[in-house]
Amino acid sequence: MNQIPVIRKGAIKDYWSNGIVGGFLVGLVFFLITLIGNSVSDALVTGLAVWIGIIVLFIGVGFTSEEYYKRKMRIKELTSSKYAFLDENGFVLHPDLYFEGTYREFFFRILPMTKWIEKKRGRGKDIHYVIIESFYSFNNDSQEPKKEGIMSGDYHIGRIHFANQCASLLPKDYENTDFKMNLDGLVSIFHRNNLQPLSMEEWKEAHGTRLDKAREMAEKAKTKQILKIGKLDIKYRKPEQNL
Repeated sequence: MNQIPVIRKGAIKDYWSNGIVGGFLVGLVFFLITLIGNSVSDALVTGLAVWIGIIVLFIGVGFTSEEYYKRKMRIKELTSSKYAFLDENGFVLHPDLYFEGTYREFFFRILPMTKWIEKKRGRGKDIHYVIIESFYSFNNDSQEPKKEGIMSGDYHIGRIHFANQCASLLPKDYENTDFKMNLDGLVSIFHRNNLQPLSMEEWKEAHGTRLDKAREMAEKAKTKQILKIGKLDIKYRKPEQNL
């Protein structure tokens, strides 16, 4: 089975630095507020108390909850028998908790996802599912845009979106995924459409960097940052325009 550390390398440093910087800024605000109508020493004590409190909150609560307890539970699930097929076929579980590997000559990336589903007001549960990605090349580059649009849609294994030489599959059996069936099914679809294997490095060279830059520019255009203190990042996102 894949073995990865429960605590990510450098994680404690991130929480510590964010706690110090964020705590200092919040403490400074409380210091200035308390200074009105109080002595400097009282305001200083208040500011220091808030600063220390923020640091304790980041390390004691944030780090322990997110980087130890929740991550430990997620790793336990990803190394369970449910994902045994991936381990048996040489897929590697990365510290960021996704799988990568080659199966039947095609490179695959398995992305475990979580989505909160609200059933009643204030009540709901997390739904765990996976997105299966693979990369391909065409025999004839002139067919690429048109063919990808035609190929996208619902298949017997689930919904597949083809774009930029990347196929993204949301399996029908997303809650209890049969990886062999889904990977074999996706490879069969590739063969049926005369698609050839494409490595991750080749895909990044052709599309990855360009798409990352375009996504970043689009996000910046839609988002205005209001306040950022450590990991506290308050932003306003412009609503999508209806065409």
